[in-house]
Amino acid sequence: MKTQFWITTISIIFLIAFGPANASEKKVSQHQVPKAVLEAFEKAYPNAKEVEFEKGMIEGKAIYEVEYKENGREYEITYDSAGVILQIEETLDVKTLPEPIIQAITKAYPQATIEDAERVIKPDGTVTVYEVEIKTEGKKLELELDANGKILKIEQD
Repeated sequence: MKTQFWITTISIIFLIAFGPANASEKKVSQHQVPKAVLEAFEKAYPNAKEVEFEKGMIEGKAIYEVEYKENGREYEITYDSAGVILQIEETLDVKTLPEPIIQAITKAYPQATIEDAERVIKPDGTVTVYEVEIKTEGKKLELELDANGKILKIEQD
């Protein structure tokens, strides 16, 4: 059990850290998505609206991202080809960001305005990172922070 937990954890961390660099995602139609992915998604999210699909590759394996809206929020669920959830991204109202995240941003970028926020969630429901777009001194930055507010990554748009 512990071995499977660590393999899953390491895989998700790898996916988050290296996914964007290795995944060349392209939009696909619902008919191009494996049946297992569609069934898993439809069962878990029957009220999803404006559903879109993308296919990507990570470490030579196909992944499928399902983007949708539900209850006024946007989500992106990443599945493997067997329909197993790898990660969930959920947009947040910036007013609902946890205090450690807001404090870290305010400390590092006192003049910043928080424009967008997402949280990345593991399949077990724990938050792995917060992705926050800020505008400061005429620049747009994307910050990745852990749940304690530690800035893990900074990218300039």
